[in-house]
Amino acid sequence: MNPQRKRTIFAAAVGLLAAWAILLAVVAVQRSERTSGTAGAGAPVAEVVSAEGPFRAGPLPEGLAGKPAHDFALTDARGERVDTRKLRGRPYVVTFLYTDCPDVCPLIASELDAALERLGPRGEEVEVVAVSADPKGDTRMDVLRWLRERELPDNFRYVIGSEQQLRPVWDGFFAAPQERDREESAHSASIWLVDAEGRLRAKFSGGLPVPPPDIAHDLGVLLEEAS
Repeated sequence: MNPQRKRTIFAAAVGLLAAWAILLAVVAVQRSERTSGTAGAGAPVAEVVSAEGPFRAGPLPEGLAGKPAHDFALTDARGERVDTRKLRGRPYVVTFLYTDCPDVCPLIASELDAALERLGPRGEEVEVVAVSADPKGDTRMDVLRWLRERELPDNFRYVIGSEQQLRPVWDGFFAAPQERDREESAHSASIWLVDAEGRLRAKFSGGLPVPPPDIAHDLGVLLEEAS
């Protein structure tokens, strides 16, 4: 290869690398802005594909948008009954957690807590229903301690029960429970948004950090619809 051609190829390669560096820098800045300080510097952020309509959450699986959410009535760790049919008239969130989770579950809890705070007084009009993904490990005392350590509000409900009681809820929201013989988190980590009429409206994937402003925005849309 003649020297002139080598110089041309080298210059093109340098230009391509520079373009990639600029693109990565722009993406990093956008991600940093959207996390609003919740995730650590350089932490990956869930790529949210906009759902149809006003939501920032990702689209629901085909055929589920606007369908009735699975109803259930179980007891939370505080000893209070959680009946989703009695939540009609206010939007609510359904997610799946377990207290021994080393990473994803604490992150989801902090994101939802931050989203409620961003809503101000209206955050009290939203119910967060966390369903245990580990019925054997999530004892009442463990869950109460977990809630207390994170200073989660009273409208952050953590439902517990036996596998027989929880299995219909897992199935109703296409969730897989945590396997007891696995140390790492391996359960479903979605955040489902249900409107005041009990219909499925949107879903965030909780596998990576989700910006609390996006969750707060979508809950705000549901609150406006309900008012």
